[in-house]
Formats: sequence, C-alpha cells, structure tokens
Amino acid sequence: MLAQVASIEFGEILLRSGLSKSALSKHLTQLGDAGYISEAALVRDGRSRQLLSLTDAGRAAYLAHRAALQSIIDES
Repeated sequence: MLAQVASIEFGEILLRSGLSKSALSKHLTQLGDAGYISEAALVRDGRSRQLLSLTDAGRAAYLAHRAALQSIIDES
C-alpha cells in the first residue's frame, strides 16, 4: 500500500490489511527502525492520526524486492 501512495494513515492500512493494531504496529516499527518508512502526526476531525510514507531507502528496497520476486517468477 505504501508504494502506491505518497502517504497513508495507520487506520487505513489497518482496515485494508485486516491485521490487529499490535501486529501492524510491530511491523511498522521494524520498517521504521530499518529506515524504510517515515511517520508524521496529523490531527483530523479533532483526533490525532499517524501518517506513514516510504522513505527513498524504503522505496528502493521495495522495488529491489519486487524485481527479485519477478526474477524468480520469470525463471519458472
């Protein structure tokens, strides 16, 4: 999802992925620790929200991973 948009709210990822809040938070923490995503606080409708986006390093890692998977598919 992050590769398809400039940024996305935590709640939208939660809704689309079907993961629990704790599982999604754990995954996003790992991606953040790796430098692959950035987080920003956003207030909308009087509520604090978390806005996430891929960093340049995250986008490069995602594209490399996709290319590696495509290579495996192409070899089949």
